[in-house]
Amino acid sequence: MLCVTTPWSNFRVLEQFQRTIPGGATMATRRGGTSGRESKDNTGGAGGQFPLRDADERISVLVEMAGGAGASPVAMSGVARGIDLDGFDSDEEFVPVPLQPGGGTALLGMGSAPTTYVIRGRVRDEQDMAVLRARPEVVDVWVDTPIAPFENLAEVQATPAAGTCPIPPCDCSPGTPHGNLADVATYLGVTQVWSEGLRGTGIVVGVVDGGITAQGRPVKSGETARRIPRVVGGWPAADWGTEASRWGEHGNMCATDVLGMAPEAQVYDLRISGATDIPATISRALQAFQWAIDRHRVDGTPHVLSNSWGIFQESWDATYARNPNHPFTRKVVEAIDEGILVLFAAGNCGGTCPDGRCGPDSGPGRSIWGANSHPLVMTVGAVNKEEQFVGYSSQGPGALDANKPDFCCVTHFTGYFNSDSGTSAATPVLAGAVALLKQAVPTATQAGVKASLRATAKDIGPPGFDQHSGAGITRIKLALDHLRPIIRVTRATPCVRPSRNIPCELASRALPCGPSRLTPCLPSRSVPCRPSLMVPCIAPSRLCPSASVACQSRMCPSLACPSAMCRPGPGDFAHEDMGETWYGDEGGDDPAAEWYGF
Repeated sequence: MLCVTTPWSNFRVLEQFQRTIPGGATMATRRGGTSGRESKDNTGGAGGQFPLRDADERISVLVEMAGGAGASPVAMSGVARGIDLDGFDSDEEFVPVPLQPGGGTALLGMGSAPTTYVIRGRVRDEQDMAVLRARPEVVDVWVDTPIAPFENLAEVQATPAAGTCPIPPCDCSPGTPHGNLADVATYLGVTQVWSEGLRGTGIVVGVVDGGITAQGRPVKSGETARRIPRVVGGWPAADWGTEASRWGEHGNMCATDVLGMAPEAQVYDLRISGATDIPATISRALQAFQWAIDRHRVDGTPHVLSNSWGIFQESWDATYARNPNHPFTRKVVEAIDEGILVLFAAGNCGGTCPDGRCGPDSGPGRSIWGANSHPLVMTVGAVNKEEQFVGYSSQGPGALDANKPDFCCVTHFTGYFNSDSGTSAATPVLAGAVALLKQAVPTATQAGVKASLRATAKDIGPPGFDQHSGAGITRIKLALDHLRPIIRVTRATPCVRPSRNIPCELASRALPCGPSRLTPCLPSRSVPCRPSLMVPCIAPSRLCPSASVACQSRMCPSLACPSAMCRPGPGDFAHEDMGETWYGDEGGDDPAAEWYGF
């Protein structure tokens, strides 16, 4: 066994890659940007050979090892150095990554297990992998999967083998923008959310991608002169925010699109695109997610992780594509369990006009792989602002969950590039919108946000959920209204509307208008409830409830009921938010309920 510090320095696929897909077909990729910069390796190092081999014909592998008592990254590095196996080289620079019990193993019915650790190394061939796997301290051995961005495209073409448009008409023109980021924000209802004072303040979104050239950072020579604001940290710790060219400024695009929806949020740059001597493989994503989890345990950030990358074909790594027990997929589940909201792009291998790198793997059931298809993640497809389905947006069933994608968001708009495109652009747009939801409801979970987005999406395909657009196009204001707690009380009589309406007039003085939020009460008898919230009336057409509204209901339209009359019922709870107190239990919408406010 050898211990090496830079085992990947001779990967020939990085310098000699000719943009071919397995089988030898040439794939010309054209950028949609205006920067004039080509990606140095916009496939993430994924050439025509799988698994990846270096100049010495060695394969990069991840070795999952049993932890045992007293295990730690430092201790496991020592264990890795002690593996006496001819042909195995341990990577001294890779910090062992712990894997907690649970994760993807839950899908396999494996139950809980002790913490394991993943190290990185290289072997000569699959036979060495089998020998390594048989060692008592080794749990399993995995190929270090090549990864690539679902990048911004200028053109795609429908091929003779391509399928027909599943939700006509399809948009197969990624180089043609439909509006800009401001138009997208208006279409999705984000501007309505902004009007409530929700612009992402206090929320951090991690952009797991090809790097960001951040304001205030010592950007490397040869990089774009453009700088992205509000980037406050990241991984690798030594040089986050200093480069973006390896994936053709794809990370800059993603960060721009996040901030387009959440302009007061902050961004972490989690760069997984590799370096001059390190290809883009799943091991880097594993390290980036571990950094995010460790950081979240310290200060609760990042709140959201946006991922616009993956694998284009099952042949890149069939095990990662379909096995939920893969270390990275389990790490994604661990991040969700930690409380981080995780989004993945569906991919650009839809059947109508797939990206050339998809090869034979395109269309329904052969285009959403690995963690991108995990049932717990939010998997994002793409439409344009005109509600046209994007013909290259990957289609379900996913490899790990038949009900994919979950929903679609908007792509093909002017943002960082003349046309930000791909499911790559749709995902950070939605990640920025999710940041607003998290600001509004700090306790929001992955399941809750996902359910609200699905419940309020606009259906554009066959009625109900479909394998092309999922639940439909996300609508952020409606999702916010759905996500906020709906309060119920134990006594149920309808709320009486006020006997008269007071028209609001344009004036500098404030008139008593309806409360902005629902406050249910449990009065024992009919009592007058007086609105206490004073807001200026902004339009002549708005009607305010009278100053004294009879409350005979389970839903009292007032923020200021007498405290003796507002009490929680059995099994109810009180929730404090912005100085207001709500009583009741959390539940769904009640079609018979009436309330006042805006």
